[in-house]
Amino acid sequence: MILCMDMDAFFASVEQSANPHLRGKPIAVIGAKERTVVVTSSYEARACGVKTGMSKYEAMKACPHVTLVTASSGKYTYISTEINKYLRTITPEVEVYSIDEAFLDISKTDINPVDAAYMIKSFVKKTFNITCSVGVGPNKLIAKMASGVNKPDGFHMVEPDEVIDFIDGFELGDIWGIGRRLAKRFRELGIFSPKDLRDFGQDRLEDMFGIYGTRLYKMVCGQYADGVVSEEPPVKSIGHSMTMPVFLTKREEALNYLLQLSEMVSARARKNGFAGKTVHLTIRDTQMGNIGKRKTFGFFTSATHHIYEEVVSIFDEIWDKTPIRLLGVTLGSLVSEYVALTNIMDEFQKYPQLYDAIDKINSKFGKHTVSYASVLNCKRIGAKTISPAWRPEGTRNVDITSD
Repeated sequence: MILCMDMDAFFASVEQSANPHLRGKPIAVIGAKERTVVVTSSYEARACGVKTGMSKYEAMKACPHVTLVTASSGKYTYISTEINKYLRTITPEVEVYSIDEAFLDISKTDINPVDAAYMIKSFVKKTFNITCSVGVGPNKLIAKMASGVNKPDGFHMVEPDEVIDFIDGFELGDIWGIGRRLAKRFRELGIFSPKDLRDFGQDRLEDMFGIYGTRLYKMVCGQYADGVVSEEPPVKSIGHSMTMPVFLTKREEALNYLLQLSEMVSARARKNGFAGKTVHLTIRDTQMGNIGKRKTFGFFTSATHHIYEEVVSIFDEIWDKTPIRLLGVTLGSLVSEYVALTNIMDEFQKYPQLYDAIDKINSKFGKHTVSYASVLNCKRIGAKTISPAWRPEGTRNVDITSD
C-alpha cells in the first residue's frame, strides 16, 4: 500500500499556528510586500471565495475582512524538512512530491497502513500544531486522490477491490494527471466520466495520444505504473529567478540583480559539485511576456565571474529597454563531481582560493554574509519564494530567506 501525505492549507496553517490571533480567521498568504498574488489561503478565507492566484486586491474584494500575511518561506521549508525527516523513520521509500506533499511506500515494512497514517498525523499535529490529510491506496494515483477526500485533517483508505468504484466517484477533470483542459477536450467528444473513457477504449485512446493514451486508459481503471521514487533524479540544470520588487528600467540596476543571480547559481553548483557548459538568461516584462537566450561556453565552469560575463553579454544582446519584471539565470549541460573555478584565460588565477573563502564564511555566518558590493544595491537579496522544484535535501534544496 502507498500513502500520500498532503498538508492542509500548509502556509496558511503555519501562520495561524504561529499567531494565535489568526486562528479561526480568514487569512491569505501573499508572496511579498509589493506586487503579489495569493499563494494560499486558510479554509476560512476559501469559504469566502479567496483563491490561489488572486491579486491581493481581488482577495480583499472577495473577503473584506481577510488578513493578508506575507509568506515566511524559511519557516515553511524548515517545517517541511523536519516532517520529511520523520517520514523516513517510517520507511526509506519516501518521495517528496512538493514542499507540502509526499508519498510513502510501506510495502517493505511491518507497519499497518492505518497505523502509519495516524503516526504521521499525530507527529505533525503534536510537533507543529497543524494538520495533514493522508490517503492510502494500492498505487500513487489512488493514494493521492484519497488524500483529498476528507480534507482537512482527513484520512481515507481505498482497498484494491474498491478502486473502480472509487475512481468512478470523481469527475474526469478531477483525476490527478488528467486536469480540466484535457477533460474539456473529452467532453467535446461526449466523454464525461471515467466510465465513459473506459468505454471509449484503450485502442482509440492510443490512436489519439500514442503511449499517453495507454496511460490514460489505465488511470481510469485505477492503475498507475509509477512507483515511489525515493532517490533524486539527475540534475540537468541549476537556476534561480527573481521577481523584481520594482520594475527595472536601467541597465545598471539589472546588472546588479544579474550578478546576484549568477552568484546564487554558482554557489549551488560549487556546493553540490557541478560545472556547466551553457548559460540561459530569461527576462520577463511587465505584460508577463518572456524573452530568453542560451549561450555555450568553450569550457565547463562553476564560477560566478564566468556565468556573469556571459549573462551580461546575452542581456545586452536581447534587452530592448522594456521594463523588467523578472530575471532568471540558469547553468546547464552539467557534469557532476567537477567544480571548475578558473581557466587559462583568466588574468587572476586565485579564484579557487577566493571562492573557497567566500563559501566557508557564508556557511559559518549565513548566506550573503560575503557578497559583491554592487549586490548591496539590490532591494531584494536572496531567494524569497519556494520553487516547485524545491526539495528538503540534495541539489534542489535552496535556502530561503525572509524579508
